[in-house]
Amino acid sequence: MRANAELRLVRDDKSIRSEATDISPDVERSWFEFDRGAVLRHLDDLNGAIEANANELKMVAAEGVFDQSLSDGLLRTSRALRTIANSISALRNQVTQTANYPGRAKKKK
Repeated sequence: MRANAELRLVRDDKSIRSEATDISPDVERSWFEFDRGAVLRHLDDLNGAIEANANELKMVAAEGVFDQSLSDGLLRTSRALRTIANSISALRNQVTQTANYPGRAKKKK
């Protein structure tokens, strides 16, 4: 427990609670990398699901199983999903390039 943060006991009306103070940069970096990795995995999963469904809709539209107006709607939806997937990819790139928590540069008093 001490490796993660220094804890001190704070008394408040006979109740005791712990408060994190002076978190080391190494521990904060570990937390940041964990969080960033989780977000990247979620974005990858989401992007994969959207891409797969966009492909399915495109194939169904191309097969001509439904009338032309419905097939056109499926194709439009497929294109819209691809646009969303591209936006998610751009967001993933931003997350990848992020270096640390935004509040890290500020000194706590």
